[in-house]
Amino acid sequence: MIAHSTEKFNDFTVHILNEQSTFLHIDLADSHSFYKGLFDYFFDETRLLRYAENKMNLHFEPMAKNYVTLFKHLRLYIDDYNIERIPASIEKEVQRILTDEYELEDTGDGYLKVRLDKMGKVGEYIFCNLLSEYFEFDCIIPKVHLTTDPNMNVYGIDTLFYSHENDLILFGESKLSKSLSNGTGLINKSLETYEQQIKDEFTLMLSSRFLKNNMGIFGDKYADVVELSLSIENFIEKADVKKIGIPIFIAHGTDATADNILKKLCMIKKGAILGLETVYIIVSLPIFNKSKLIAVFTQGIAERRAYYEREASK
Repeated sequence: MIAHSTEKFNDFTVHILNEQSTFLHIDLADSHSFYKGLFDYFFDETRLLRYAENKMNLHFEPMAKNYVTLFKHLRLYIDDYNIERIPASIEKEVQRILTDEYELEDTGDGYLKVRLDKMGKVGEYIFCNLLSEYFEFDCIIPKVHLTTDPNMNVYGIDTLFYSHENDLILFGESKLSKSLSNGTGLINKSLETYEQQIKDEFTLMLSSRFLKNNMGIFGDKYADVVELSLSIENFIEKADVKKIGIPIFIAHGTDATADNILKKLCMIKKGAILGLETVYIIVSLPIFNKSKLIAVFTQGIAERRAYYEREASK
C-alpha cells in the first residue's frame, strides 16, 4: 500500500503521490455509462468552446456562432484512419508496444505500416482540460489549431502551457494506450530525446512571429524576449529562467487500482533538461478499454456534429 492523499475534483477522485496524480472517475466501472460519462464531461459545450477559442472565461450560449464553432472544431477528432510509415530498424521494445497498440503490418518493403486514428488528438484535448482546470495552468498555444488538414497529426510537443504562479513554462507529452505499461514505455522512449524536441518547439512554435500575439499571459510577459532570442538556451539566459515543467499524461486501459498505477508512474525516468531544475507532473486517467472509449467517443462526436449542424442552420 502506497501512502498517498486523495481529493475530489468535479466528477473525479484524484489520488496524489508527490507530483504524480491519477484521476479515477467516480463511476468507476467498465460500462457504456462510464465512457459516456467521460465523453459528456470533457465535451461539455462550455469546456469545448473554451478550448476552441483558448479563452477560459467563456460560457457557452446556444447561438448560431457557437454551434458553428463547435461543429467545425469537432471535425478535428473524427475521420478516417491515417497511414504512417516507420523504418523497420525501429528498436524492438518500441516495436513491440506499437504492434500491440496499432497492429503493425510488415509489408516486406523495409517499412512497417501503422494504423493510427484521431484519438491522439482527443487525448491531448483531455490533457489540456486537466492542465487548465485542475492545475490552473494557462495554455500558450492549443496545438490542435495548428493543423492545416483535419487528417494530419500535430507533431512536436503535445501541449504548451504556462504557470503564472510558478513562472513555469510547461512542455507536455500525452499518450493514449491500451495499458499503462505500454504508455510508460512510450513516454520513456520519448523522454530520451525530449531536450531536442523542446529546442525544436522553441524554434518552430514559441519563436513564431505569426503566433506572437496569441500566446496569452505567457506572451504578455515573454514574447518580446523570445523574439530577440536565437535559441532556447539564449532565451533562458535573457529571461533568467530557473526551471521548466514536463507534464505527462497517460490515458490507459487495464490498470484501475491507484496503488498499482502510482507504482508504475514512479517508473517514468525523470532527468534534468537544459541544465535547469525540471518539474515533472505525471497524470494517469484509467479508461479500462481503449477500443470501447474510441467507439463511444466517436459515436458521441458524430451525434454532436449532426446536432450542432441542425442548430446552426435554423
